[in-house]
Amino acid sequence: MSQLPVGKMPLLLRLICFVLIAVALFSAVNMVTGIAALLDAKMGSHLFAFVLNQLITVSFVIIPLLVFVRLVRAAIVSKEFFSRKQSQRMLTIAICFALRVVLDLFAPSIEVPALLEGAVGPMSVGPSLNLMTPATSIMFFALAGVFEYGRKLQEDSDNIL
Repeated sequence: MSQLPVGKMPLLLRLICFVLIAVALFSAVNMVTGIAALLDAKMGSHLFAFVLNQLITVSFVIIPLLVFVRLVRAAIVSKEFFSRKQSQRMLTIAICFALRVVLDLFAPSIEVPALLEGAVGPMSVGPSLNLMTPATSIMFFALAGVFEYGRKLQEDSDNIL
């Protein structure tokens, strides 16, 4: 982080905030189109489950982004790299991704398969699993462990001096 010029980090924070806004808008559009697709397919009985699933999924996407913004901001402003709060922030991100994996496995999601020549196949409602989400969760659990170990090493170093 110290290798970047001072003016670049606020630009990166703005970029992360822009991504956060884009994810929120995409999620809103996704929810509206999903509701329209369910109503068009006369699957109104799945409407409540779909909206609830979307709201929970969006929260599991936005919360890690907000926590990541706070993590980067703390590292920039207070030069706080290895602290208990930073470890907890990493752990919060990891837990949100792990909960997202569980939600994808147990909560229904709408899938509309695309067939050849632009045709759309039958819509199905069922569980799904994106393997990138558990991999990201494992990565953030590992990073939380590294940050906690770094914090303990820094405490020991401070106590020796």
